[in-house]
Amino acid sequence: MDQVPSNRSQLDRIESGIKELNERMARIEERQHSQGAKLEAHESHLSDHSQRLREVELRNAVAEATGSHQHRQLSGRWAALGAIGMLLLGGLLTVLSKLGAALIGGY
Repeated sequence: MDQVPSNRSQLDRIESGIKELNERMARIEERQHSQGAKLEAHESHLSDHSQRLREVELRNAVAEATGSHQHRQLSGRWAALGAIGMLLLGGLLTVLSKLGAALIGGY
């Protein structure tokens, strides 16, 4: 008779150990699920940041290309203005020299 209670207590310990293991497994599964959800959220953020980075790089490349093109346009405009200015200055000097020659020749 003494063996029956000891066997029963051993069975109770085994059952409580199994319950404890089942509870631990349930907690581990919950944590695993939670970490999986966090990982998916991080992957989503990473994908979003990757997309934004691509857009910024594209805008930067377009801005650089457009900026150098505009710089070339502005340089061309200044060159054209310089040429027109030299032409006008040459015309003005020609008129002044003819007036000077006429005044000198008139004395």
